Amino acid sequence: MTYLIRTARSAFVAFVLGTATVAAQEQPQSWIPPEITLPDDMEITIDRSIGSANRIFSFSTAEDADSMAATWRAVLEEGPYQVKPAAEGMDQRLIEFSGGRIRNGQITFVSGAASTGTTVQFDASLND
Repeated sequence: MTYLIRTARSAFVAFVLGTATVAAQEQPQSWIPPEITLPDDMEITIDRSIGSANRIFSFSTAEDADSMAATWRAVLEEGPYQVKPAAEGMDQRLIEFSGGRIRNGQITFVSGAASTGTTVQFDASLND
């Protein structure tokens, strides 16, 4: 009987851990504004929490940096976020914003960094 209970517990733990992994892959960071659609081909390079309120999340993708930056800036401006205007003559691939759970957020896009694609990094301080 004890063997059966241990086996059932092990199976349950394996099921829960497998389900948690799938959920994490679907939305790796629940604090990222839901208006932003992350690319399907992203390869996560950094996923860190610093203390209870600071987050760093970085990934690489084959998506174009300029088009992602323009799309994400537009959806954040339409949503409940305050988006800092891009400085004239400065790189348009930097988005600084706040709102929702995010006290201060920044998204940077770098073309051709580690690979032939784009590296995207989110830095945020949360209100929680």
